[in-house]
Formats: sequence, structure tokens, C-alpha cells
Amino acid sequence: MQESVDRRLAKIFLIPAVAIVGYWIIVGLFKLYKWLTGLPSYSSAWWSSIGQFCLNNLSIIIVAYLIVCLQASGLAEFKYQKNFLKAFVLAVFLTPPIMMATWGRRKGRTE
Repeated sequence: MQESVDRRLAKIFLIPAVAIVGYWIIVGLFKLYKWLTGLPSYSSAWWSSIGQFCLNNLSIIIVAYLIVCLQASGLAEFKYQKNFLKAFVLAVFLTPPIMMATWGRRKGRTE
């Protein structure tokens, strides 16, 4: 009985959540399309506009990078039995793909 009520409530809350996230994705895609069509033709101004975009959204880029590092360190903890904090610090400084490739190569070795 309680389980069916929980499932109904989950479905009720899921519908607005999916609608909100879908709206954000659609609006973001439209903004991205508008920004890409507004770029000048390929020249030094093109690179300048991309650099300016990155500077304007630096905090978002840093947060996204840290989230990727957290995911990679969690994967390293579960897959290679490594310390999560050590994996996170290495991911931040070495970038996650290099960290995972290094630990994947030394799979048989214990540290």
C-alpha cells in the first residue's frame, strides 16, 4: 500500500521536474544557436568571441570541470579502490582522462 503511494508521488513530482529540465534544455539550445549564428566568419574575431564567451562564463566552466573531476574520482574509487580525496586532487591537477589512464595502466600494482 505505502509503496504504491510512494510510486504515485514520485510520478507526480517527476512530471514537473522533466518539464522544467526540458524547458531549460530547449532554451539553452536556442541561445546556443543564436550565439553561434551571431559569430563573425572564421577569423581572429571568431577566436576572440569564443575567448570572451569563456571569460564571461568562467564560473560555470569551473563548476562543470569540478563536477567532472568528482565523477572521475568516484569512478576511480569504485573501479580501482583508490582514495576518493587523492583521486579528486589528482583529477583537478592532471585532468580526469590522464588520471584514469594512469591508474588503469597500473591496475595490477598496489600502492
